[in-house]
Amino acid sequence: MPEPVLQWSLADIAFMSRALELARSGLGHTMPNPSVGCVLVQDGIIVGEGRTQAGGRPHGEAMALAMAGAKAKGSHAYVTLEPCAHDSTRGPACSATLVEAGIVGVTISVLDPDPRTRGLGIARLEKASIAVRLGLLAEQGQQQISGFEKRLRTGLPWVHVGKDDGTFDAVLHDVWKDDFAAFLAEVGAKGVMRLCLVPGSTAADQAAALKLVDSSD
Repeated sequence: MPEPVLQWSLADIAFMSRALELARSGLGHTMPNPSVGCVLVQDGIIVGEGRTQAGGRPHGEAMALAMAGAKAKGSHAYVTLEPCAHDSTRGPACSATLVEAGIVGVTISVLDPDPRTRGLGIARLEKASIAVRLGLLAEQGQQQISGFEKRLRTGLPWVHVGKDDGTFDAVLHDVWKDDFAAFLAEVGAKGVMRLCLVPGSTAADQAAALKLVDSSD
């Protein structure tokens, strides 16, 4: 794993802030995958940027590489989540794609909680002699993947009671099932990571009674 960075530069913070901004714009639109932002920088200038697209593909790294084109070679990537290490039927592993593109450095906000990638994405990058740094604006990065992490860990989505700000995978007023916990497991299995419950609704009341509320306005 990368050595801890004692102090980040203002430029580092600015580029990761932009990546986090991109990722936030995708919250509520990328299930079942987390929204990941990626910024590619060459000589202090952004040459490519992107975030995970609707339905979870393409990933943010792929979008940034597509925008950068030939300028991606030799650039530094700022990514909100550790680049994935597993191939799927919907696309190749982002860690491998970054290697193939000739990226020379990668700064990551937080590790991927998915066991198929956690630590393995970084290992692939380092094996290719790419300089990797970890932990930039980690609190913000972790907050953005809270729903993804909870669904992986428990099978349930992050449950918020309050106003819908457009960053939720689903908004719910009422539940037509007696077992609310089982209902949450069902929506979690469908890929819902962030669920908003309207205050005062039967769904919000059931979630509160079962102590299944993660956050509220």
